[in-house]
Formats: sequence, structure tokens, C-alpha cells
Amino acid sequence: MSNDVAERTIAVIAEHLGRDSATITRDTHLDELGVNSLELTEIVMELEDLFDVEIDQNAAEAWASLKNVGNIIDAIEKLAKAKA
Repeated sequence: MSNDVAERTIAVIAEHLGRDSATITRDTHLDELGVNSLELTEIVMELEDLFDVEIDQNAAEAWASLKNVGNIIDAIEKLAKAKA
């Protein structure tokens, strides 16, 4: 599941930003990609729909923890496992 979540998450981010997914890794920082708060919200909402999970967007610490692509992947995997 982990690899599938990672690949699909990276694909969503790349598509949203108009980038090649091959240039994005777990270690890629969101600020390197030029992701602003509105784009991050849109990406998170799309991923929530795709994986049928809900990332807490109300807590400041939740947003602060999303610094790189790997953080997003980890959050989705954690929520998906808890839901299963």
C-alpha cells in the first residue's frame, strides 16, 4: 500500500502543479515546488477524495507538519491504516 500511496500522491501533486512527477520525491519540500497555502489546501482536498480520508486542516500544527511530500504521504498512510 505504501508505494501505491506515494506514487498516487506524487502524481496528484505533479498534476496540480503542472510538473513532471519524476522530479518529485518524498524529500521534495513544498516550498521548493512553490506551493502556497491555497494550493496546499486544494492538493489536500483532492487527496482526501482520492483516498477517502480526512486530514485535519483546522489545527495549525497539522498544517505546520506538512513541510515536504513525504509528510503528506505519511499523513495519508496513517489515516488510511486507521480507517482500515
